[in-house]
Amino acid sequence: MVYISLTFTIIICGSTAVDPYEGFNFSQYVMHIHLISIFPDIFESFFSTSLIGKAIEKKLITVSFVNPRDFCDDKHQQIDDEPYGGGDGMVMKAEPMIMAVESVVEDMVGHKSFKIVMPSPAESIFDQRHALSWSSFEHLIFVCGRYEGIDVRFEEYMEKMYADHFVKVSLGKFVLLGGEVASMTMVEAVVRLVSGVIKESGSWQDESYNPLKGMNNIEHPQYTRPSEVR
Repeated sequence: MVYISLTFTIIICGSTAVDPYEGFNFSQYVMHIHLISIFPDIFESFFSTSLIGKAIEKKLITVSFVNPRDFCDDKHQQIDDEPYGGGDGMVMKAEPMIMAVESVVEDMVGHKSFKIVMPSPAESIFDQRHALSWSSFEHLIFVCGRYEGIDVRFEEYMEKMYADHFVKVSLGKFVLLGGEVASMTMVEAVVRLVSGVIKESGSWQDESYNPLKGMNNIEHPQYTRPSEVR
């Protein structure tokens, strides 16, 4: 398991102003983000630049990577195979993916506050409500599929063994090459809510898609200098 030093503590402080997220279960804790992927290098720039890169430098979060190929039992570490019944493409094997996830869960001895997230075509579409809910977990595990997806027995096992923790969610009605980009999108949506990542708390407290406003509010237009443009 490869670790990047990225420990973050989330502290939501009280205020005399009206908090648009009042009622959500924010608490003080250290969050750990775990990414199951056969292409961990995809995340390199994402975690080394912008505000997330600064959050790493300030030790506000921790991130680890697990490559499911490490759990393949053949000398070539083959993670995929042809689909049963024929069809195009290749399917990721269930067992190495299960073992990769459980290697993370086993390291979380005593921690019950975790979510296993599988980006995939699903009825549930990711939005700000998910970001707020997931920000209350100590551990987030993102399972990044590739090719034609993961053998459905992986999903069945997760639903059986981790029914209260496993969720399959989509970014929308379009198709990507894998779950890495989708995971980065969701990670950013959650991490930006962490105290200290965005200096001005109003930047996310007074923004669009407030769940307490029915997810229908759009933030007002923004302007900066100069006063005249074109």
